[in-house]
Order: sequence, then C-alpha cells, then structure tokens
Amino acid sequence: MLVKRLSVCLLLLTVAVTACRKKYAYDFEDGTPGDGASVSSITIDTSIKNVDASKYAQARVFPGLVCASEPRIKVDLAMNLNYNNVQDELRISVPPSPQFSTGLYAAPGELVIIDVPQNEYSLSVQIGAWTDNLSVIQNAPRDPVIYTRSQLNPGRNYLRNLYGGHIYIFAGRPITTPVNLSFTNVVKSPDFVLGQTDNAAWQTQIRSSCVPWLELRSANMVFVVPRQYCIDRPFADIQKAMQDWDEIVNLDYYQWEGLSANPTDAIDKAPLLPWRVVMDIKPVVGYGHSGFPIVVQNDYSWFDGIGNVSAINGGGNWGVFHELGHNNQQGTYWSWSTLGETTCNFFSFKVANRLSATIPTAWPPKHPALATAIPAAITWASSATGTRNFDGTDAAINDPFARLTPFVQIMSKIPANWGYPGQPDGWSFVTELYKKARRSNRISLTDQNKRDFVYETLCEFTRRDMRAFFRAWGITISNISLNKMAGVYPLSFQEIWKYNPLTKTGGDTQADARSVWVPTASSWSTTEGSNGTIGNAFDGSFTTYWHSNYGTGSGATTPPHTITVDMAVPTVIKGFSAALRQSGTGTTTRVKNIRVQISNDNVNWTDVPFVTGASTIPSAFTLINQQGLQSFNLTGNVTARYFRYVISSAADNDPSGNNSALSEINIVRP
Repeated sequence: MLVKRLSVCLLLLTVAVTACRKKYAYDFEDGTPGDGASVSSITIDTSIKNVDASKYAQARVFPGLVCASEPRIKVDLAMNLNYNNVQDELRISVPPSPQFSTGLYAAPGELVIIDVPQNEYSLSVQIGAWTDNLSVIQNAPRDPVIYTRSQLNPGRNYLRNLYGGHIYIFAGRPITTPVNLSFTNVVKSPDFVLGQTDNAAWQTQIRSSCVPWLELRSANMVFVVPRQYCIDRPFADIQKAMQDWDEIVNLDYYQWEGLSANPTDAIDKAPLLPWRVVMDIKPVVGYGHSGFPIVVQNDYSWFDGIGNVSAINGGGNWGVFHELGHNNQQGTYWSWSTLGETTCNFFSFKVANRLSATIPTAWPPKHPALATAIPAAITWASSATGTRNFDGTDAAINDPFARLTPFVQIMSKIPANWGYPGQPDGWSFVTELYKKARRSNRISLTDQNKRDFVYETLCEFTRRDMRAFFRAWGITISNISLNKMAGVYPLSFQEIWKYNPLTKTGGDTQADARSVWVPTASSWSTTEGSNGTIGNAFDGSFTTYWHSNYGTGSGATTPPHTITVDMAVPTVIKGFSAALRQSGTGTTTRVKNIRVQISNDNVNWTDVPFVTGASTIPSAFTLINQQGLQSFNLTGNVTARYFRYVISSAADNDPSGNNSALSEINIVRP
C-alpha cells in the first residue's frame, strides 16, 4: 500500500514539473541584471573640478553666468525649517509653500554638494528660482525649463544645474529644531535680509559680487531681482521698503483675513512663510501671474515698484497687490466666477485706506481704469429703468473694475456701530468672509451659493437685511437666503449703492421701501419700448408704466390680469394705492376696478375690505379718471408679506376692454 502511494506522488510531481516547463512561442528576460548581482546603472559625477558647460550659451542669455573669480565656498548652515502647517486650513487659491532661502547660489554647470544629517528624509532641494515652463511659448527668450528639484537623502548629495540659480531647501514637514546642512562649491548671493543686512555694507557687496541675481528678503516677502538693477537704479531706502512689505502682508493680507501668529482659534493661524516674487525674462502668462512664486516681467517698472518707498506708499504697486490677491482668493466659497479679476484687487484698496491715515494721497489706489469704471458703475446701479444683472454683459458692469464698486462701497461707507453697537467698520466685512469660509462645513458648488454666502455674511455682519443693496446692483440672491435673512434682521434702505468711494461722497439717502419688493405679473407687453414690464409700476415715476400683453409680450391678452408683490418681510398695511397710465394731461388704457388680496405664504390668500373708494366688487377699490396716485384705506390695518392686484374682467377696465395699464403701485403705511 505504501509503495502504491509513493508511486502516485511521484507521478503527480512529474506532471507538475512538466507543466512548469511548457514552451511558449515568445520569451522574455527576467529583468534581473547579472543574475541578481548588485550592479548600479547610475553614474554619479562627484568631481568638483568638472564643469558641464553644455548650456553656457543659453545660461549666458538667462539667468547669467558667474565669473570664475567669484569665490566658491563651503558653508555650514543651521537652518530654521519650522513653520505653521496650515495650508489646507487657509482655504485660499495658492498658499505659501515651505521654501527656505539659503543665501547661496549654484554656478551654471558646477557640482554642488549638500550634506544632510542622518535620519532626515523630509528635505528636498531646488536650484533656480525661475519655475515657469516656457515650452508653450514660441521662440521663448530662454530655455523652457531651467530649474531642478531633487529629493535630499541623509548623507552626501551631489547636484548640478546647467543654468545655475539660488539654492532653496523645501521641508516636507515642520521641523522644530534647526537642521545642520553643509553646502560645498557654492557662491554667496549678495542678498539683502531685513534685520540682518546693513544697507551701506550691502551697497558695497553688490558691487563686488558677480552673482547675476540676488534676493530681497523679509519675514513675509522675498523678491528675486537682477543684481545689476540694484546698482543701476539704487533704492533710496531698501530697509524701509522691506519693512513696508512686511507690514502690508501682515496688516493688509493676514490680519485683514483674520489671521495671526498666535490666534485664539488655531484655524486662524497665519502660515508664517514668506510670499515669493520672481522676476523672469518671460512669464509664461502675460506681464505677470499669480502662483508660488508670483512671476513678473524682468523690467524696470516691476523693479521700481518693489523697492521704492514712494511707490509702495503711494498706491503704485497695483500689480504686486493684484497677483498676491489672486493667491489669497477664496474662489470655492464666495468669490464667484465673474469676480476672478475683481476680488484679487480688494487688497490694493485695503493698503491705500490704511496708508491714507498718514499719507492722504495714498487714497484712492492708483489704477487708470478706476476713474471711469467706478462712476459708470454707480450710475448703472442707480438707474431706475431696466433690469440689472451684475454678472451680465452690459458694458457698464461687465468689467473687473466696475464690479469692484459694490464691495468697496461696503468697505469704505459703512462706519463702526452702523448696524448695531459694537459693529466694526465696513473693512472688517472682508475679515468676516474669510473667517466664515475657513469654518464652513462645505464648499460652495455654484455661483448662486457664493452670492448667497456674501449676502448672508453681510447681513450677519451688519445685523441688517441688505437685499436692497444687492437688488440695486443686480446681484441675484436665492429665495432660500432671502427668506432666511428676512426672519432675522430688519431691512436696510440706505442707498449705499450711490456712494462714490473714490471721492467718498453720497450714499446717505434712504431708498423707497419698494426697492426690495419683488413684483411679478401674469401678463406684460414688450412692444412699449422701455415700458410694459412690471418693474415700471414700482420705479417712482408716473411717466413709465406696466401694460398687459396685447400680442407680442408674455402672458394672456385677456383678463384676468394679476400682479403679485413680495414685500420681503411681513409689513403693516393701512391701505393700497395705484396710478393710471399718464397721457399728456390725462390718462389712457384706464383700469377701473382692482381687487386686492393679501397672504403670508403666497399660497393662501385673503380678501381685504376697503373703507374708502370701495367698489361694488368685493375686496376691490375703484380708480377715477385722474392723474397722480390714488390711495384707498382699509377698514383696519392688516399685516402681510404678499399682496396682489387682480383685474378680473374686461368690464373692470374703463372703457371695457382687454388692455390694462398702471404707472404706479404702492401701499399706504400707518
């Protein structure tokens, strides 16, 4: 029996081995070199004496060569690589990255050695500040990619960049204790570092160096600029300029967004990393673009704005503020699609407002488009005719500078304590937007969500229902948000939309309460020129009018014609009024009997009894043939959010007919 079992096992083993040796019509190598021997396919150039000059011609054009006489040095640095790891919590377009300057520069094609402590695996190195890829630019003035980025390993690391550039360390995590790094065969960049560099010594240093580029550094800003520019166009006071940049980022960006180094709530912690602006021979997009780093054209215009105190304090840095503003936009929460080139400019106004307290000429900020765009937008928003769409194509508003106007009006016009005791001034409204966005449980998926976000935040900030302001600007708010705010805050009718922030005048008058009403009509005409639509009966003018449809409009051409009005909030009503269509010294297309009903939900309607002008028709008043507004009191006050006028039949017109027209509709308040 045992022999039989052994025979079966041997047979099965033979079959298995035979199956494993099956031949196929193709064959592959196993991919293991040298039968598994330890063989490296990488050749490391570790010779400092060897210089790869294969890109010297291109590097000479940009960014420039480093002369042979510039000392190549070995430097040991204890680098502070600690930072607030809050990039995700900021919820802005492009937060600053943990990129740290070394003050060192790699010469083109020359070997750089970096020694890293054991067990430190979170570091990487970048050589070159110019990270724009110009491969999409035809006939680009420099090679497309001239920077390199490499992971650093514990121990010795060998690097070489054929174009040269500043050496940066990136930290993949905050490191609380200084990290000791050793750099060999590098050159010193003649940087200006606020708080460390003496201005007089720096002037000598930049003239003795032949490193083509240098950095201007402060805690919050780093600029990469050509060394020769600093010689040819010397700054009057670079120390004051960099101090100003530190204050601008701290006061007009971080603090304005509700951020600080040690906040009460950790979600409001500032990143404590500098923003970076790099001058390049050709930005990949336009004259300058946002991102990290911000990239701007290598010319005198940008350079002069960076380091001249008069330009910084005189509102002449719109470009840098604009690009840095792009990085700080919250486009997934409240800055909707038509505001892409608008909300990034808030910061220019914030800087100008702060500086204007001591430098009056700083206000308004300097951009040539503002002087025409803002007044034109105010005229457009203040117009009593037509339907306005803030996000539409009307030339008066379809412009990023025009669309700044309502936001700057809120910032500049609303004083402290305006809505309630203890309310901050209007500039703090932006702070509330940022803080609320950081705490939001969800992003805003649509433009409508974002408009609602802004509206609700402004109402909460002022403790006033600001729908009249949004309606004047044609900014559409959803009924959900309108109803939500209507039940909480009283309406504001101050005509802030008429305020000119450039001259700081206007905007003190009160609007007709009807400015927040939403009327709809079952029938209207489109053949009356600017007249015919229902808004004309609520514009305060007897020369405009609503007219029922008589062939080319919308809705029925025969009665009943119904006009329904949402007054936004429950309102105490003493009576109702209307005015016939005016014609010369008389009237035309006259309406005789109007039935009135009220509601609080737009579903259930109740008749109202009149004590004056009562018609033979229940719950109706009778208009007489005269010009001007005719008012009719109820038997007692009523409270309602909605009311509607109904012209029930042809017999309710005088003379009898299908067409109806009214120039004004209103209520009588107690």
